[in-house]
Amino acid sequence: MAKAWFKKKVPVASGAKKFSLKNFHPFDNNTFLLVFSVLTATVIWFAMMDAEMEGRGSVVTNVPIQIEISQTAQEAGVRVFDQSFTSTDVSVSGNSVVTSKLTTEDIGVTATLDPSLTMLTGNSMQQATVTLRAYKKGNTLADYEVEGVEPSEVVLTYDKYKETQLTIDKQVKYAAADGYYVSSNPMLSAEIVTISGPESEVNKVAKAALIYEFSEELTQSRSVSCKLSLLDYNGEVINPSMHHIVLSDDTVDVSVQVTSRGTVGILPDIRNLPESFPDKRITIEPQSIDIVGDGEIISKNETLTLSTPINFYDVTPENNTFTMEIPVPPGVTNISNAQTVTVKFNMNGYSMTELKTANISVINAPEGKKIEPITESITVKAVGPAAIISKLSGESVFCTVDFSGITELKNRMEVPVSVKIMNADNCWITGTYTCHVSVTDETASSATPAG
Repeated sequence: MAKAWFKKKVPVASGAKKFSLKNFHPFDNNTFLLVFSVLTATVIWFAMMDAEMEGRGSVVTNVPIQIEISQTAQEAGVRVFDQSFTSTDVSVSGNSVVTSKLTTEDIGVTATLDPSLTMLTGNSMQQATVTLRAYKKGNTLADYEVEGVEPSEVVLTYDKYKETQLTIDKQVKYAAADGYYVSSNPMLSAEIVTISGPESEVNKVAKAALIYEFSEELTQSRSVSCKLSLLDYNGEVINPSMHHIVLSDDTVDVSVQVTSRGTVGILPDIRNLPESFPDKRITIEPQSIDIVGDGEIISKNETLTLSTPINFYDVTPENNTFTMEIPVPPGVTNISNAQTVTVKFNMNGYSMTELKTANISVINAPEGKKIEPITESITVKAVGPAAIISKLSGESVFCTVDFSGITELKNRMEVPVSVKIMNADNCWITGTYTCHVSVTDETASSATPAG
């Protein structure tokens, strides 16, 4: 039964063809040919791409150039101050998976400068064309090779390095409004600037200057920031960046102090001036000075009185000129050229003579005391118009001893004397005088002897 079952034929559907390898011809089948062609092309493409990836070239762009200077040149102070370009392109080859990921961190480019030092004269910068060399950085075993550099050369501008210090020349222009004063010495935030760069370029700099002009009249203190200027020996401005010069401070603050200003008259302090002595005979030089400072103080002072008084009794035809310092109140400054004033008395037509007088009297004697002059006469010097002084005699001169200010008494003592000329107001006594007096008790001097 089982055997019969296996031999049982399966009915074939109507219209179906029986498959047989003997009848199968794939290349005669269009569909098969299409599929086979696509698969074959794909395999070939991947094979070609794999082969191409193994040798494809690539370019790493903008790789920085590192300049190396020979040891001898470094010891001589040589530096590179300019170069025709600072980066270059490096071509590499290898596995594209590797080369496609390369950056400027993976590639180095150097140029070596070994100049002739005899060319460096300090008058001009020198140039040299050097070859660029590219190399692997980091992993030198990476699956790629450096092929070349484009451009392959760089032009270097070099010179010895020089550094020097210059005092800044103040070329500041300004004007003060009426009633104000500007200090003639503007203040700078830095008085000295250091310049550095190529020796040949630094040698061309004659001075560093701060050049600025305030456009308006100043009524208050001002401070501005200004660019420093470098000038050559012809006074022409040098552009630092174009000459590879570096300044320690290229900007400096300039401050101008503005204060109030005023003019005050000078008045002498003359003591014991006779009313008859004409004012026009007294001259003061200078008659006024200019002061600056606190506005409120200046507004309150229209005149200044000399602090040292002049005793007119000291004035004679030979001693008629007095010089003294000009005082100024706190908070202001005398900006005039004159720091002293001269007071002069015109003594033309005046003369001096000596007069001897016995007219000596005592006033304001202490109570209970009797004071009598011991000095019998005093010779004094009188000054006055020549026509009048020649007619005077000792009878016109009176000497007075005033004890109102004397507290310490002795039996015999020397005391000051005040002198006056009677009926000659336009004459005066010059100098100081004293006389000797005796001091006794009135009770003792008036006692009557017994018997």
